[in-house]
Amino acid sequence: MNKLIPIIFLLISLDNFSQGFEGFISYKITHNSLDSSINEISAMPTKLDFYISGELARIDQSTKIGTQTTIIDTLLKRNTLLINLMDKKIGIILNDNDTTDLENIIYTDEAEIFLGIECEKAIINSINKKTNRSTTSTIYYTNEIDNSYNINFKKLKGFPIYYEIISDKIISTYLAVVITKKNIDPKVFEIDNSTSIYKLEEFKALMAQ
Repeated sequence: MNKLIPIIFLLISLDNFSQGFEGFISYKITHNSLDSSINEISAMPTKLDFYISGELARIDQSTKIGTQTTIIDTLLKRNTLLINLMDKKIGIILNDNDTTDLENIIYTDEAEIFLGIECEKAIINSINKKTNRSTTSTIYYTNEIDNSYNINFKKLKGFPIYYEIISDKIISTYLAVVITKKNIDPKVFEIDNSTSIYKLEEFKALMAQ
């Protein structure tokens, strides 16, 4: 009888997970420079689309030169970045351990409503251990969507609906403009069979050749 308890608990956990948010979220992205000599803004992303279903999510980040896609598998805790390089389809596996940021999260009592969802405010100060670059992010997040789908603020206790990032004298603002609950076609999360998959270390070694 005792052997059945872990199995029952697992089934309950999976059932609760399946009852979470499924649908589409689109963010409008704007950038402002605090230094007029910075010319990087034109190449920065202008739109971010999230597709979420079960344990999977897909992020399409759009810029003027194209779209960059990331497939997230929350059960395997694996993110796969998809890029086109010299007419070749390449997937780079990014694990949770690939981050080099040290974060300090401050939760506040403030809240605002975005698209009918009440969101709480948090402030994250982070430092990159390799570059020593500091970043300050102001975030409004919800607990109605699981944060395991989020790749920007992994330690945040909620999913960001609005966030502002200040780094290198550039202010980047991400605002959710569409949140739609709907069934997502599983094909959205499939990776083309012609895509060559590499671990991050393997890809770096390939580029160094």
